[in-house]
Amino acid sequence: MAPLVGRRAGARGLTAAPRLRRVIPASAGTQSSRPPAAAVLAAVLAMLSALAPGLFFLIAFGFSGGSPSGQEVLVLLVPLVLALGLVVGAVLLLIGRSWLVVAAAGAVLGLMIIGGTVFGGWADGAAGIGLAMGLLPAVAAVLAALPAVRGWVAARRPAR
Repeated sequence: MAPLVGRRAGARGLTAAPRLRRVIPASAGTQSSRPPAAAVLAAVLAMLSALAPGLFFLIAFGFSGGSPSGQEVLVLLVPLVLALGLVVGAVLLLIGRSWLVVAAAGAVLGLMIIGGTVFGGWADGAAGIGLAMGLLPAVAAVLAALPAVRGWVAARRPAR
């Protein structure tokens, strides 16, 4: 080993550079334009998950008489923003632009619904339905954050 210490790294074949020049990277033209199954399932679950807060917004807005005030505005805006985030995120995921919108909106909505059902007593008589409504966005968030989906989105992003 002593005679090799003073030499340049590639002088005696200590690197794999000559052999690696023939290797074709996996991302060179082999990426499919079709989304992985996990991305499609995450988008479908995100769209289904957006129905519950969207319906809640419409019902709560109707009960407010069309002119919410004070804290009612916050109660109306949070589910509306999360529902819109899920819909926009599902579209962005399917076209391969972003996985993070579905993951973030789904995780927040899932945690809010599951936490409200378990700890807040939101669904006293129908805990199963409440948990199912919370699991839909949570599963969508997990599917959108899978390495296969993130890799597909990263490969589809234009070079900056």
